[in-house]
Amino acid sequence: MHLPFLPVLAILALSHIAAHADTQADTPADAAVDTSQSIHVSSIRNPELKSYRVMTAGLDAFDDHHALAPRAPEVRFQLIPGPGAPDNAMQDLSLRIAGNETSIVLSLAADGSFTLPRSAQAEREDADLVTNRKKDAYRWQASVRSDDVPPGMRRLGDLRLQCQVGIAIAKKETPFLLRTLVATKLRTTDWCSAVELKMSTYSDPAIASATLLDGGRRVALQVKNGGTSFLAPLGDTRYADDTLIELVYKDTGAAPPASL
Repeated sequence: MHLPFLPVLAILALSHIAAHADTQADTPADAAVDTSQSIHVSSIRNPELKSYRVMTAGLDAFDDHHALAPRAPEVRFQLIPGPGAPDNAMQDLSLRIAGNETSIVLSLAADGSFTLPRSAQAEREDADLVTNRKKDAYRWQASVRSDDVPPGMRRLGDLRLQCQVGIAIAKKETPFLLRTLVATKLRTTDWCSAVELKMSTYSDPAIASATLLDGGRRVALQVKNGGTSFLAPLGDTRYADDTLIELVYKDTGAAPPASL
């Protein structure tokens, strides 16, 4: 069942915050200010941003729950255009970690995905991840993919780890009383293990179907939002972490290629 208060958990869009791309930021943990690539955002009023400390909670969760996807080399994050965004929303999009003394430019893939480096300096300064776009223009999501998952497939353990990353970030952004309410409704502090919690997994391009492969059984999963997301049984312990989910593209009818 969907919990009646679940819309409040729109904060969990990060868990939509699927993954690794071809590029990775190689910034050292205590990188110096990179003035040659500084991105000027002073002309943007109320720029889109996230707390660096909040986002590192997701990195910690990836490390703590890595056993769910031991063959996933990293967690990536992704900026996804919000509702009503123009077709060129990703054009010239830029992102950096910005603090009093810190300015670390993050490399964005074409789909808006990036890796987040550890930086003790950025933590000390309570830095932010800042884009050159106005606030609320994008959703932030996490993405985890094991190296050996075939194209057109998602692995359930990857999605469970992805959920842990997104929930860890969401909890950092959620007031204590609301966190307590959610834990009470779910009857656990491990939200991702709760069968009642229905969390969608983002898909781009749009999919026509998502099918869980359980031995010889094929279990159709609910596809939502015009094919841009599907519901996986994250809290259902009947399905092992190595269970695969087959995705089929809406436009081509074929399984999607390996990507984010």
